[in-house]
Amino acid sequence: MIATIPPILNVQASAKIVKSETVGQLTGIFYGAPSTVSGYDVCAFASEGCRIACLNTAGRGVFDMVQAARIRKTKMFFEDRPGFMTQVIKDVEALIRKAKREKLAPSVRMNGTSDIKWEKISCGCHKNLMAHFPELVWYDYTKIPIRYRQNLPANYSLTFSVNESNLHEALEALKLGTNIAVVFKLDDDGNLPEFFHGYRVIDGDKHDARYLDPTGVVVGLKAKGDALKDTSGFVY
Repeated sequence: MIATIPPILNVQASAKIVKSETVGQLTGIFYGAPSTVSGYDVCAFASEGCRIACLNTAGRGVFDMVQAARIRKTKMFFEDRPGFMTQVIKDVEALIRKAKREKLAPSVRMNGTSDIKWEKISCGCHKNLMAHFPELVWYDYTKIPIRYRQNLPANYSLTFSVNESNLHEALEALKLGTNIAVVFKLDDDGNLPEFFHGYRVIDGDKHDARYLDPTGVVVGLKAKGDALKDTSGFVY
């Protein structure tokens, strides 16, 4: 018998991703093993604070079988790239069909818990996944400097993530029209700040469809889990 490869993408599997359905989006997301957990580094610019506050163990991530699946998928990406990409294509095609049935717009986030340059990863005879599915919206968060300045596919949206050591780069990104995401501790009334370095802060926890955000804003994310105990400066 030929072994069946489990799906690479998760759909309707995390609370925040599901919230995007309130704005008409159905998102498929790849959750791999972050940083060097799998033996391969998929978060080249992860800081100490980023590693501590990582959402890898949030929600269903607390379960050993979920962690094992993420490690397996990440190893497959490095050790069987053709098989991995073939399965992603199948998953995206299934996502498009599901979105059509549910009258939602499909989108894909390939870096749920990683920071891979997907625009540089070839997909069959195409330059990347974005070229393979040009009608689809692709989006991610990234901490990789300069990446947002490079010639990204027109259907790939990036939001620059702020940590305790890259604020200068983040403010440069804002000046160039790329939104940034910042993790905040809420004030005594449970609110995000209204402004950050002069830029308006929007609530990034309402949904995950970052490509729908207006330009020139700071995406405010509430500190959760281990991030509430942060002392590195990762949480603002």
